[in-house]
Amino acid sequence: MSLDKFTAKFVEEALDNVAIIEEALFNLESEPTNKEIIERLFRAMHTIKGGGAMFGFNDLSAFTHNLETIYDLVRNDKLAIDSDIISLTFESLDYIRQLLDIGDLTDPEDIAKQNDYIARIQKYFGNNVTSAPSAKPMPAAPAAPIAPASNKKNYLVSFEPFESLLNNGTNPFFIIEDLVALGDAKVVAYTDGVKSFDEFEPLALRIKWQTILSTESDENDIKDVFIFVEDECKINIDILPDGDVLSQTETLATLIETKKAQNQVLVKEDFAQFKQEVKSVEKKKESAPKAQAGGVSEKIATMRVASAKIDELVNAVSELVTMQAQFSLIATKKNDVTLMAVAEQMEKITRQLRDNSFEISLIPLQGELVRFQRLVRDLSKNLGKQIDFVVEGGEIELDKNIIEHLTDPLLHMIRNSCDHGIEMPDERISKGKNPKGTIKLKAFYSGSSVIIRVSDDGKGMDPDKLFKKAVEKGLVDANAKMSKRDILALIFASGFSTADKVSDVSGRGVGMDVVKSKIAEIRGDIAIDSEIDEGTTFTLDLPLTLSIIDGLLTKVNGEQFVVPLSNIERILSTSEVQMSDSKLGKTFLYENERVMFVDLNDMFYQKEVDITKSKILLVNHGGKRVGLVVDMIVGEFQIVVKPLGKFMRKVDMISGASVMGDGSLSLIIDTTRLINAYNQQRYKK
Repeated sequence: MSLDKFTAKFVEEALDNVAIIEEALFNLESEPTNKEIIERLFRAMHTIKGGGAMFGFNDLSAFTHNLETIYDLVRNDKLAIDSDIISLTFESLDYIRQLLDIGDLTDPEDIAKQNDYIARIQKYFGNNVTSAPSAKPMPAAPAAPIAPASNKKNYLVSFEPFESLLNNGTNPFFIIEDLVALGDAKVVAYTDGVKSFDEFEPLALRIKWQTILSTESDENDIKDVFIFVEDECKINIDILPDGDVLSQTETLATLIETKKAQNQVLVKEDFAQFKQEVKSVEKKKESAPKAQAGGVSEKIATMRVASAKIDELVNAVSELVTMQAQFSLIATKKNDVTLMAVAEQMEKITRQLRDNSFEISLIPLQGELVRFQRLVRDLSKNLGKQIDFVVEGGEIELDKNIIEHLTDPLLHMIRNSCDHGIEMPDERISKGKNPKGTIKLKAFYSGSSVIIRVSDDGKGMDPDKLFKKAVEKGLVDANAKMSKRDILALIFASGFSTADKVSDVSGRGVGMDVVKSKIAEIRGDIAIDSEIDEGTTFTLDLPLTLSIIDGLLTKVNGEQFVVPLSNIERILSTSEVQMSDSKLGKTFLYENERVMFVDLNDMFYQKEVDITKSKILLVNHGGKRVGLVVDMIVGEFQIVVKPLGKFMRKVDMISGASVMGDGSLSLIIDTTRLINAYNQQRYKK
C-alpha cells in the first residue's frame, strides 16, 4: 500500500471519528455528566490527533490537541459541559473537516483563522492549563531509579505483536518508546521464541515485551498507545500494588531473571510481596501468559472496504445472474438432465451469492442521521425555535445507493419542518402546546420495502391556503374540484411554495419538487398527510435494493413485463372470479371484498381484449388489494435491474428494464405508480 493510500485511509477513519464525536455531543446535551460518553468523545479526538501527527497533518494535530484539552479537563471534573462548549465543538468539527481536506496551512488568512479558533478554545482552560498541551518528549534514561510520586500508579503492560505487525510497516520499538514516555519504566524483552540463524525469518516477529510502568496516566492513556495496532497484537494491562517497585532494582532484577529462567512471564501476583518483603522473591508455579484485555485476540469482526469495490462486486454478480439465466434456458431447451441438474445447483449458488452481495451493500440509516440532528440543532438556534429531533429505527439497513440518493430529500423535508412546520415558542404556548416542538424520523420494514416517516407536531398545512396559492400561480383552475390529498400533493409541484417571504432556509420555490424527483429516481414513493395545528407527516416507501430482484415475468400484448415478486400477494385466474365494470371502475369479488383491477392491455396500449383466459396478479397498494390483469405468466426469475435511458425517464409506470436469459428485453413495472396513474385517469373520467 502506497503512502497516499495510507493517508487516504487515515482521512476516511478521521471522518468516522468526527461522526462519533458529533453523535457523542448530541448525547452530551441531554447527559452532560455521563463519563462514558465523555471518554468516547475524548478517545476519538485523541485518535484524530495522533493520526494527524503520524501522517503529516500537523496543523490538524495541534488544533485537535487544544480541543482535546477541554474534554480532558471535563473528564477530570475540572470543567463542566455547557451549551457554549458543545456549540464551539461543533464549529471545531467543521474546521477539522476543512483541515482534513486541505492539509497543513500556508495561507496567512487560514493560519489567522486557526489561531482565532485556538484562542477561543483556550479561554476554557482557565488556570488549569498554562499553555497548550504538547506531545510528551521522550525521557532520557535515568541515572538512578526515581521513586514514583504519591499519585502515581504501577502497571504491568504485556505486549505480544502478531507476525502481521511488521508486514504492515509498524515498528514495535516506537510503541515501546511511546509507552515509556508515560512515566518511569522498566522494559523486559522475551526472546525465547527467536529461532536460530539458520531458521531465522526476517519478517516474522517472535519477541514479546513486558513493561513495568509507574505513571500518573490512567489505563485509557496506556490503551491509547496501542490504539493503531490493537488488532495486530495481544495486550494485557494489570494494576500492580502501590509502592516503590522500580526503586527495588536488585530485587526486581532477581525476580525478572528468575521468571525468565523458568520460561515464565511476569504476572501481577509476583509483585504482591513488594510492600512487605523486598529481599526475597517467592517462587511461583508455572503459569501461562494471561489472555489479553478487551478481547483483542478475537477474530476481526468487521473490515473496511472501498465503496467502489462493493459496486464492482454487485455489478459482477448482476452479470452472473444474467448468465445463469441463459445457462438455465439452454439446459431446458436441450432437455439434458445433467445440464439441468448443474443449472439448478448453479441457480442456488448464484442466489446465495446475490443475497450475500446484497447484504454487503446495505448500511444502517443511523450513520446518516447525525447530520440531520446537526441540521435541526443549528436551524432551531438560527430561527429562535426550540426543536427536539427524535429518531426511531436508525438500525434499519438500506442499499448504500438508496441512502446516497435519500440524504438530500430528507434534508429538504426536515428543513421545511423546522421553517414552516414548528411554530415559535410563544405561538405554541398560545395554542396550548409544549413550547418545544418535535420532529420525528421513524424507519421500519414493510414487506420488502422500507418505510420512512418524517413528522412534526407543528402548525400543519391549510388545504384552503394551498389551493389559493396554487390558483395564484396558475397551477390549477379556481373551479377545480380537488380532494384534500390532491391539494396537499400540490407542494410537490415545481416552483410551489407557501412561504410568505424568502429566507436563507426556504421559500424559493425549490425543494419539494426535488424531493419527489429524487425519490422517484430510486423507485420510491412519497405521500403527505397534514392536519391544522397538529402537524405534517411525509411517508416514503422505498425499495431495499436497486440492483437485483426476484420477479415474475408476464406477457401483455406480446411484450414482456416483470412485476416484483415482493409486491404480489397471490395469482388468480379471471375464470375464478366474477368481473364487473361500473362507474366505480373495474372490479371483481375476492374473499367477500370488492377488488379494483387494472387491465394492462388497456393501460399500456389503450386496447380492450378478451380477458376471460387472463391472469390476475393480486398486489397491495396503500393497504388495499388491487388486481393487475396480464395475458399470461412466463415464470419466476432473478432480475437484474437496469436503468431506463433518457428517452424513457418520464415513463413513471416503468421503473427499469432487464435483459433476460435469451437476450430479450423486459420492462419492470412500478406497481405503485401504475395504480396511481390509473386512479388519476379514472378520476378524470
